[in-house]
Amino acid sequence: MKPADYLIHIHRHCQQLFDALQCHIVQQQWAQAQRACHDFCAELDSHFADEEQVLYPLYEQLSGQQHGPTEVMRYEHEQLRELMEALFQAVQQHDAAVCGPLAGVLQRQLQQHFDKEESILYPFCQLSTAQWVALRWPGVPPG
Repeated sequence: MKPADYLIHIHRHCQQLFDALQCHIVQQQWAQAQRACHDFCAELDSHFADEEQVLYPLYEQLSGQQHGPTEVMRYEHEQLRELMEALFQAVQQHDAAVCGPLAGVLQRQLQQHFDKEESILYPFCQLSTAQWVALRWPGVPPG
């Protein structure tokens, strides 16, 4: 699997976790929604951390842009984390009236964010083996 394909695969995996969460919310299956919300938030937050600690600094180094697309993407990560936290709280409270609209906003913003990364950032970055190991890419053996 090519590096950019791996990162896109992570996006699709997060989207699948989110889709499962939305199904549980719609059906008001709150125990399953709580687990699904936890899994989605943990996976996406881990992905964000990988990007912020490895991928974004690499892009900044290669492009020479410290205040370009990565600054916007970091800001979007902050916004998405706030939405994730709000959704997590609404799921914990079994609040279907809040969960539905919040999930819709999160879905739209997340898709826009993924589209930016996949079209701007991922094609630009050529990572070293050590950087791929840091991102836990399965195509690179550790060590």
